[in-house]
Amino acid sequence: MNIGSILWPLDKREAVNLYLGFLIKIVEYFGFRFSSDGPDPISISKAYIAGTVSEQDYRECANVWWAYLDGSGAIRNLTDEDALLARIAICLLSVTKEDAEELGEHLSWFFEVLEQVGVDIDKPIDMMVNHFKFTKN
Repeated sequence: MNIGSILWPLDKREAVNLYLGFLIKIVEYFGFRFSSDGPDPISISKAYIAGTVSEQDYRECANVWWAYLDGSGAIRNLTDEDALLARIAICLLSVTKEDAEELGEHLSWFFEVLEQVGVDIDKPIDMMVNHFKFTKN
């Protein structure tokens, strides 16, 4: 199974929620802890899925993490753990229904960041196979 063969729900909000639900599972499974320099991406994403956080507030939380990367000079840093965790936070906080057509690309980037953090990608791939439905080839 590969990312390109994921069957995303037709409803864009459902597709985003499915994507975010997967990212939350991965982040919680690996126990990533985010610095206090930004809002908690897990709780904000869960609230966004539940509809208790507005899209504007959700996006503003992503902007805080972008500002952290920019302010710490880590925009191009793909090795520092804090910078990589900030990117994971951004993955959790920057997908809305306007991005539904690119969810596969967002997921692919998330996997790249996981690899940079040092995650053995086999477990997230197994979790992906169990979380999503795929086209039959």
